[in-house]
Amino acid sequence: MAEAHLREATSGDIGALSRLLVQLYAHELPGMLRGKVEAQVELARRLLHSAPLGRRYVLERDGAVVGMGCLATHDAPRPETPAGVLLQAPVVMGPLNGLWSILGAARGLLTIADPPEHDEGQIHSVVVDETRRGDGLGGVILRHLEEDAIGLGKRRAVLQVISSNVGARAFYRSAGYSEAELRRGPARDRLAYPSVLMRRELATAG
Repeated sequence: MAEAHLREATSGDIGALSRLLVQLYAHELPGMLRGKVEAQVELARRLLHSAPLGRRYVLERDGAVVGMGCLATHDAPRPETPAGVLLQAPVVMGPLNGLWSILGAARGLLTIADPPEHDEGQIHSVVVDETRRGDGLGGVILRHLEEDAIGLGKRRAVLQVISSNVGARAFYRSAGYSEAELRRGPARDRLAYPSVLMRRELATAG
């Protein structure tokens, strides 16, 4: 089996990235997106096509994209979700599924943590294709993102995990991350999906 390697994502990867995003949402937030999987993938494709890819990497093995991960910083935060594209959900998914998907996505947007501090690298959207899990590929992506953060002079890696995603929380704890309370304000805390903030000191940063 060929060795896995990471590279920066390009517009040519949007099809694969769309499918990975749908898998990520289905695992972390079941029911956030409604309707047929292909319709969900199409909405994800439109969203990715309409926003900057940011510092996004893809993991390749055997000539196929099998995972991805992203790094955001204070000066280059996560790209915003284009509201106009999100409102296309009823057309893509059907009226009812589209409406529920808009509501679920809006709640998801309220869940996202604030941009990281100047000395932090924020890791997000880490996912491995469901057919390739269990081979240590998640660790490969995580280490690459941490090294990227160190290269940018960041002293700490931070990430956010949905509270109910016990598997992801255990994975990050095993990688040296500790959990901290995540506060977004009373209104957002009531509406957002419950989640935790996880941190790891990057001791080799300059």
